[in-house]
Amino acid sequence: MSKHHTKKRIKNKHQHHEDMLRQKIEEEVFTKKQQWMAKYQKRIDYLIGGNNELASMLKIAEAKVCELEKNREGYVSIPNATADCILLENTEEGFENF
Repeated sequence: MSKHHTKKRIKNKHQHHEDMLRQKIEEEVFTKKQQWMAKYQKRIDYLIGGNNELASMLKIAEAKVCELEKNREGYVSIPNATADCILLENTEEGFENF
């Protein structure tokens, strides 16, 4: 074999080892990424399920509150923006009832 062929063969062998090492590292990274994604996907699904459950419970509670408010006689519904601006006057006995 000539010197040129030997260098080419060594270079090809070196390139082959680099390629194999690169492939092995990529497979490890891909596997770890898949495991990480599966772990966090389960957590995300759990949190979304909990959020949906709380939202439905809130809807039910809100409907019950609305129903109770409709049944009250002599009371007037006040929007939150308006209610936030109402000031209660301080009397000697405590706050005046409105």
